[in-house]
Amino acid sequence: MAASTAASAQSARELYQWKPVAIGGGGFITGYASDPAGRTRVVRTDVYGAYLWDADQDRWVQLVTAATMPEENRRQNGVAEGVYEVAVAPSDPNRILMVAKGHVYRSNDRGKSFVRETSGEGFPLAVDPNSAFRLYGPSLAVSPSSPDLVLLGTPKNGLLRSDDGGVTWTQVKGLATAPGPAGMPILTWFEPARAGAAALAWAMLPGQGMVVSKDGGRSFAPLVGADKPQPKTLKNGQFGPDGAFWAVDQETQSVWRFAAGAWTDLSQRPGMSRGRFATVAVNPRGGEVYVFDEGGKALRSADGGASWRAVAHASQAGPKDPPWLRVTNQSYFATGRVLFDPAQPNRLINAAGTGVYVADAEPNASRLTWVSQTRGIEELVANDVVQAPGQAPVFAAWDFGAHVKENLDAFSTRYGPKERVLIAAQQLAWSTSNPAFLATNASDTRMNCCWQDGDAVLAGYSLDFGKTWRKFPTLPTPPGTKPDDPWRMSFGSIAVSANDTSNLVWEPSFNRAPFYTKDRGATWAQVVLPGGKPPFTGSHSQYYFPRKTVTADRVLPGVFYYYHSGMGENAALRGLWRTQDGGASWSRVFDREIAPDSQYSAKLRAAPGKAGRLFFTSGTSEGADLRLRRSDDGGASWTALDGVEQVDDIGFGKPAPGSDEPAIYISGRVRGRYGIWRSTDNAASWRSVAGFPLGTLDQVTVIEGDKDVFGRVYVGYKGSGWLYGQPSSCNEEPLRLGARSQCVAAE
Repeated sequence: MAASTAASAQSARELYQWKPVAIGGGGFITGYASDPAGRTRVVRTDVYGAYLWDADQDRWVQLVTAATMPEENRRQNGVAEGVYEVAVAPSDPNRILMVAKGHVYRSNDRGKSFVRETSGEGFPLAVDPNSAFRLYGPSLAVSPSSPDLVLLGTPKNGLLRSDDGGVTWTQVKGLATAPGPAGMPILTWFEPARAGAAALAWAMLPGQGMVVSKDGGRSFAPLVGADKPQPKTLKNGQFGPDGAFWAVDQETQSVWRFAAGAWTDLSQRPGMSRGRFATVAVNPRGGEVYVFDEGGKALRSADGGASWRAVAHASQAGPKDPPWLRVTNQSYFATGRVLFDPAQPNRLINAAGTGVYVADAEPNASRLTWVSQTRGIEELVANDVVQAPGQAPVFAAWDFGAHVKENLDAFSTRYGPKERVLIAAQQLAWSTSNPAFLATNASDTRMNCCWQDGDAVLAGYSLDFGKTWRKFPTLPTPPGTKPDDPWRMSFGSIAVSANDTSNLVWEPSFNRAPFYTKDRGATWAQVVLPGGKPPFTGSHSQYYFPRKTVTADRVLPGVFYYYHSGMGENAALRGLWRTQDGGASWSRVFDREIAPDSQYSAKLRAAPGKAGRLFFTSGTSEGADLRLRRSDDGGASWTALDGVEQVDDIGFGKPAPGSDEPAIYISGRVRGRYGIWRSTDNAASWRSVAGFPLGTLDQVTVIEGDKDVFGRVYVGYKGSGWLYGQPSSCNEEPLRLGARSQCVAAE
């Protein structure tokens, strides 16, 4: 069946307005950079993009968009990852350099536009913005005297040098291969500008030590002799106002100072002991030094590191920031890089685990109160969004649960199932029999800790569509697991029957067997597929896959569908399975893969109001056959929709006026063109309601239509939260840096 882009039965002229769903923050800020006067401030993230502080709007604005990035990035999932490193030229606040997707991007207009010219040998670089070393840095340094002289440290490609602002790069020769931990990057600095003297360049070679250059980075020599005390790895470092260099080494849990030609290990000085240090901050005005561990515990020295005092900490949501960030006020305050504000005396800036925070550190401070300054940053990883008739939409994320949004434009005030730090809501499920009922398989992703409170898995249900929650009374023990394992039944895919909210089917992750319940989790029974080889008979291998392959028919009572990709020892189970009795017995209605490469991020979706109508996508971006599939007979047969390809997800919303066909929304390609698309005639024709809404180049993980408002659609992304779009009488105009909304013509 071929797709058509004809606008039959659709308005000839329709405008769509797109806005962010205001939740706020939620992800790690992995780096912070500024010019010496604080005029240009940028932060980088580990999951999507980088942000610029817009003083006029008093908020952060995304730098990585279709409006700012080069043409080669303006494609589906064009820059669907974080930024490895970012820097502002000290002598030119309009010059921003950014390393993303293995390339160096340069802006000469403070982020309004970027160019990529690193297309030569060695590029793209082997860099990962979300690696275990993402909080190490800096790895990108710009000379204080020339915005064109740049050094870039990498984990695998050595130390690179450019003297034309990043257009061409050469690898610095003569540096020994770093024998440090695999993946640890080379760090690099330029000394601050000094009158009448050229700034020396420094580089930390993991496992070897610090080297220094007197010729602008062309050649390097060891900072001290090999027989002298010195660190061999560093996580973070910076220069003090007196020229001393301060650094922390997480590998050896030590603090170092370089002054008067020698390194000194300060870890055994009074008040100091070894720890998992994250960062060091030196006050450029008073010389006080703060050292922070990765949980935010701070030590302060006012005598050059001779002695140290502990500094207590607390945190709070800023007056204009997301109120739910109050949950960060804990003994463990995830901390990345901390430095002093170059413009505001005694103010510390923390690139933290949930956003940007500031604290005023008065001389001899004994306590720091971190206040969030995160507005504009949307960094939650979107897992799901559901909206049932008559209910406010609910948005589910990694780390910070499910957010009920009565007002899409106001920051969230709380989240569920419980305001726990952390809890991830992987999926939400609702029932046509009671639209106020909502279920979730929420689980904590930290499977090496933090189970002692009994809430590592908060799977359960809500009777008021997410406002309050109850845990399932029991959790089953799938074959191959132990009853004392808190995560034995966790993550995966969950669905609730169309006619009975006591009847649910839950497939956990790690290929564990699915289970069903008919009493809201008081008791569970295993889903048994004929021919399965125990113990691992499931088909959801990794918890982080945005995979949803268990669904309930939206009309037929007790009917569930379960797609099995035939992984591991259970290739014989490949195909679509159906139960008509709530999960007790299953029969295979389709005996092969519905679409190729279905073992990762596949989505199986049931259309509301249409018995037996299903849609399926493998959710992959590569392969010989990426077409969307549809079934009108409960999965017994499938039609590939020609021209509708590379679909990330399928959602359903209120029918168009005069129709009983649910509106269908997809993120994908129709006749080779990417966008967010809507169909009002059961996928016979499609209308684009956005190309890259608000310019995002992130990857779509979930899409959902509103059941009460025709045309409203919610789109969730891998690293930048959610957007929503709806028909509007807005004024169409080109997208610009920092735009709060976008108006586009549907076509």
